[in-house]
Amino acid sequence: MEAFLEEARFVGVEGLDSLVDYSVSSPSAMRLVLAGVRFSGRRGREWEGYLRGRLVMGARMRFPKVEAGVRRDDVWIQVSPAYMLLPFDETRRTWQRMAHTLLKHLKDVPTSHNPHGYISLVFPEELRALASRGYVWAASIRSRDRYNDALAEWLYWLDNVRMPHIDAMLGKFVPRSSLDTVVLKRRIVERQFDGEFGAPILPSNRGRYV
Repeated sequence: MEAFLEEARFVGVEGLDSLVDYSVSSPSAMRLVLAGVRFSGRRGREWEGYLRGRLVMGARMRFPKVEAGVRRDDVWIQVSPAYMLLPFDETRRTWQRMAHTLLKHLKDVPTSHNPHGYISLVFPEELRALASRGYVWAASIRSRDRYNDALAEWLYWLDNVRMPHIDAMLGKFVPRSSLDTVVLKRRIVERQFDGEFGAPILPSNRGRYV
């Protein structure tokens, strides 16, 4: 790890905390930072797969559901912010098919440098305002035949620059309303992350919710 961090200094990475900050501000560049790094151990094969673009967005946050009393059939966002880890050119059709409500507001590649700053500016204000009633409530809004878990993931990421399922596993989930405290109470949160925290989201985790 020390040798890797030394190599990563060319992009300003000075330690593990700095590496996390860099991955948030430039997710599409992470493969460049990791290029040449050899992985071993239990998760080595999966990290090698990530570098080759074989990443499946399986681990997600499944929010508890309440009666929202609202429908938003105009909202269609079914991919989480984790998709920014994948090259946009290779996943453009997925974005168009699964997140066209968001994509139509983007004038630039969403995985470019500082995506959080850029998407914070262009994310529809009326959707961003849904977070004021809490992420559990936002996730409980139905759009056509689906709940809006992915929308709630985006709202949490916009507010906290972190993924909700990871914060829930670490006991660091940040509630926006009293409804959200149910996430903190459910510390078990179906911890099916294929064995351990710290692995990339890969085919072995497909369909698993945290």
